[in-house]
Amino acid sequence: MVTALLKNLIIRRPVFIVMIIYVFISGCETLRESSKYGFNEGFYSYKAGKEKSEKVYVVATPDTIKVYNPGDLFRGRVDTIKSISIAFPSNIKPLEFKNYVFTKKTFDLDLLTVLFKYRPSVSGFPNQLNATFNGAVYAGYRTDIYKLSYKTGPLRSDKRTITHYAYSLGFFSGISTARIDEYVTLNRLNIQYDGFVNQSGIAAIIALDKLNFGLTYGYDYLLDKNKDVWIYQLKSWFGLSLGLNLN
Repeated sequence: MVTALLKNLIIRRPVFIVMIIYVFISGCETLRESSKYGFNEGFYSYKAGKEKSEKVYVVATPDTIKVYNPGDLFRGRVDTIKSISIAFPSNIKPLEFKNYVFTKKTFDLDLLTVLFKYRPSVSGFPNQLNATFNGAVYAGYRTDIYKLSYKTGPLRSDKRTITHYAYSLGFFSGISTARIDEYVTLNRLNIQYDGFVNQSGIAAIIALDKLNFGLTYGYDYLLDKNKDVWIYQLKSWFGLSLGLNLN
């Protein structure tokens, strides 16, 4: 039902393809902007060592990461100095430094490609591993985790480092190609060509900075008149994806 709806959107409304191209272009701009400091300004769940987590507001610059008490922000009484709960300079380790972890839950928008598809046996064909041109837009719910630490160099100088990883679960949809010939149509066609396919499904993603790796489970929907004779039409497959985070 979902794949049929996507087919109608692609065939009858070309604006669907234009939207995917727009998301790609605007996403590349977002990627350049958001990757400057590792953090984006905003609200995070904050935990120091074994203490209970709390909500804070973070402002990050190349020199200092500043953590503000959100209570002052909500009351409208913000003092850019007095409202700071703690600060993390880039080259000075705070006294009594603990394991500081910042967590943020957001809507996730990615561009991804399925590196390969594993197709179970169908109509007497053995299991297959396919790697063809494809691309998709992914949307899901994401949890980002930032861990702060300091490394001391040979000259006894401190350097702040941020370890960032994330995990996400959601849905994807996009385009792909598939080889259509007499073999995968059980001799009901006598031509060979690369068919235009809509690929849709679910994905579980683990991210390191802006690079995303994921396990995918999906279906292919051939978008032409030979869809009824293609043996892989709406047959499930498993895959490994690689992508870039857009937000």
